[in-house]
Amino acid sequence: MHAITLVWEDWRAVIDALRVKGLAYMLQHADHLERTLDATPTDHPTVRMSLSDDLYLRSFTWARLRLGIPLPPLAR
Repeated sequence: MHAITLVWEDWRAVIDALRVKGLAYMLQHADHLERTLDATPTDHPTVRMSLSDDLYLRSFTWARLRLGIPLPPLAR
C-alpha cells in the first residue's frame, strides 16, 4: 500500500483527471477515491489515503503526470 497525503483540492483534481480519460478502470478508481474522500472529515487541511499498488500505479501516477504534479522520487 502507498500512503499519499494531498490537500482536498488536489484529490479532487486527481478524481477529475481520471474521469476525463474515461477508461472503465479509471472511472472505477475515481469513484473509489471520491467515496473515500467523502467519508473523510473535512476539518483537516490534507487527506491521507492508502492506495493499493494497482490503484497507485494506474491512477495516481497517471493523474499526477496529466496534471503536471512532480512524481515522488523512487524508493530504492
